Amino acid sequence: MAEFEAGIEEYVRRVQAALKTLPAPETPEDHREQREALSEIFAVPYPETFSVADRYIHAPGRLIPIRIYRPKDQARGPAILFFHGGGFVSGSIHTHDVYALGIAESAGAQVISVNYRLAPENPHPAAADDCYFALSWVAENADRLGIDGARIAVGGDSAGGNLAAACALMARDKKGPGIKYQYLIFPMLDTDFDTPSYIANSEDPFLSREDCIYYWRTYLQNEFDTPDAYAAPMRTADLSNLPPAYILTAEHDPLRDDGERYGERLIEAGVPTTIRRAPGTIHGFVRARFISKVAAEEVEALGRAIREALEAD
Repeated sequence: MAEFEAGIEEYVRRVQAALKTLPAPETPEDHREQREALSEIFAVPYPETFSVADRYIHAPGRLIPIRIYRPKDQARGPAILFFHGGGFVSGSIHTHDVYALGIAESAGAQVISVNYRLAPENPHPAAADDCYFALSWVAENADRLGIDGARIAVGGDSAGGNLAAACALMARDKKGPGIKYQYLIFPMLDTDFDTPSYIANSEDPFLSREDCIYYWRTYLQNEFDTPDAYAAPMRTADLSNLPPAYILTAEHDPLRDDGERYGERLIEAGVPTTIRRAPGTIHGFVRARFISKVAAEEVEALGRAIREALEAD
């Protein structure tokens, strides 16, 4: 029996109680509605020290919604892109307010949260293309956004961690925007469902092994063995010349080994990398930062690392 930190136990209790009031998801739309409903239950007010604004990026044939969290007293500073989780199937800039805002507060810098297209309506490479387009747009519009284009970080949680890693690879391969830092929060990076953490934590309270198989099947249209490293960054043969990384994993998460194996490979490739495993935690634990001491500490540690890497004031 996994031992959870006390605050994580309380968080699990509250979420499971809330889930009993909602229908079990069967379709992608159900997954999205459930995640939106849960985000309303656990919503927190925006701090008075931040301005929050919704905007759109005009991409070819589509609009990409973004939400900008900006410290009110900040002049020209760094920018942190955030890509939300949700298994490539659900999630939005709204459902992940608590993540993006927590990073903005702890790093003391502007965060731009990106609402990329979702599968199955838009399978790979739609989400990765949207995130890379957003990265390029932010770099090209640094003056309009009041940011220093030389100090940009990319990151996200779960599926968003995958997309951040993919953006770092694309920027390197395409000689695109400079990325100063990447942060991956319990990222899903490969379709190997038989790692020790997948086996040991197959029934994480909110992310089972079967959930992950469903998400990957939906995103890749059953092509689990894809050679495309922008879809499954763990498949990348060469991880050299990538931006320094911070990888945060959860002790009892089926995806724990994804993040830690990727971090070890980055280190082997000569990329400065911090790998941090949060004890007594589960997948998605960042959402419990107002309930769990360990979650609050990990968000602070992450923000501190980003702030130092970006030389934020």
